[in-house]
Amino acid sequence: MIIIEKLLGKVEDFTLENLRIDKVMLDRHDMAKSHQKLKTESGEVIAVSLEHGDHMFCGAILHKDDERIVVVDLVPEDALEIFPKGNLQWAKTAFNIGNMHHPAYLHEDHIIIPYDPIVESLMKGIGVEYVRCQKKLTGEKAGIVVGGHGHSHSHSHDHSHGSHYHHHHD
Repeated sequence: MIIIEKLLGKVEDFTLENLRIDKVMLDRHDMAKSHQKLKTESGEVIAVSLEHGDHMFCGAILHKDDERIVVVDLVPEDALEIFPKGNLQWAKTAFNIGNMHHPAYLHEDHIIIPYDPIVESLMKGIGVEYVRCQKKLTGEKAGIVVGGHGHSHSHSHDHSHGSHYHHHHD
């Protein structure tokens, strides 16, 4: 069994001449796991144990030898492909998706999110064009801060009856 501790790069950065492509098909949840056992399309089991902070992505190269290259690919998932028109629709769409704490994948002219009937209803209410489809959840992931620094903030609420309620967002 091959043990992968470091990704070798992106498939587009390699010359694939004379190499057989052996894919590992993952959904968005498995893509986020840094420690797991995977099975390639050819049936080989590969153990992945990436360093803290590293994660797989569509097109990541797990292994390369003289005969083949093992590449991560995404399984199409039940999704909403949303096509806002104009700044106001983009703002309303982004606000509602963000308010639902939904993962979103941004493109120049559309957004892809995992299917959610509540978000679908919100999109109807906004009047934005959308399609429910089977789609790979790719694109620039919304919420990623350049430089890799996340943020957290807290809110406190003072209620007049003397109780205190606190909640935190990470």
